[in-house]
Order: sequence, then structure tokens, then C-alpha cells
Amino acid sequence: MYPGSNVTAILWWGAYTLIGVWAQRFVPGVDFLAPGIVLSMQEQGGARTVWLAVIWVLLLEGMGNLPFGYGVAWYGLLAVFYIMGRWLFEARSLLFVCLLGIGLGVLHPLLIYFLASLGNLAVPMETSLVEGALQAATFPVIWLAADKLFPKGLRQDAKPL
Repeated sequence: MYPGSNVTAILWWGAYTLIGVWAQRFVPGVDFLAPGIVLSMQEQGGARTVWLAVIWVLLLEGMGNLPFGYGVAWYGLLAVFYIMGRWLFEARSLLFVCLLGIGLGVLHPLLIYFLASLGNLAVPMETSLVEGALQAATFPVIWLAADKLFPKGLRQDAKPL
């Protein structure tokens, strides 16, 4: 590990988190942090991804108005989709990331429906369907932007053997 790489990682992921939370304020229903989980699994994996997921689940649960569990299910199923999909696809390919986006786009209205029914909440399904379509469309774009901006010193292939 390069000296200062932990500081670089904390600063980069902190900035990503702030930008993601800020963007979610302007585009409700779209998770700008989920592509970061995929990027972290691709580049770093392990404990850093778990810590990011825990922090982001707490943020997602705190920002939402559904009963507790949406963030846990959302990021948990994203991890399952990623792990299962990388058996069939190259984990860093744009096609794979687009398929993950489509999977999350379908998952969003389903989770909204099930959690809203558990909490006896009335949620307009048309809105969650539109949000799901937006999630599917924006996921690969956000991942691509984050991947291009990700510091080279934090990449797995930049580390000496």
C-alpha cells in the first residue's frame, strides 16, 4: 500500500459521498451511491467496501421515509447481483454495469412496493416505476464518471506485487 493511500481513499470516498447525497436531493429516487459500491467492489473489495456500504445504508435509511430495510436490501441485493454476474461477465465491462443498472431499475419499484405494503403506506407506483427507469439509465453513466475520476493510486492494478 502506498503511503497516504488511506488518506487519499478517505478524501475521495468522502467527496463521492457528498456529491452523491447532494445529487440525490435534486433527482429523488435515484441512488447515486450505488455505482460507488460497484466501483469499490471492482477496485478495492473487502473491508473498505463493507464500511462504505454500512455508512451509505445509514445515510439512505435516514434520508428515506420507508420502514427500515430498504437500504440493507438495496445494497445487499446489489452485491448479490454483482457477485453472481461476474461469473458470466467481465466485472469492469460496460455491458455488465448496464445490466446491473437494469437490475436495480427493476428492483427499485419492487422494493418500494413490498416495503410500503409492510408499513401500510400509500406510494404511487407510477412514480417508483419512473424512478426505476431513471436508476437504470443513470447507473452506468454515474459508474463511468466515477471510474474515470477514481485515483490511479487506489486502483488494484496500480499496486506493486
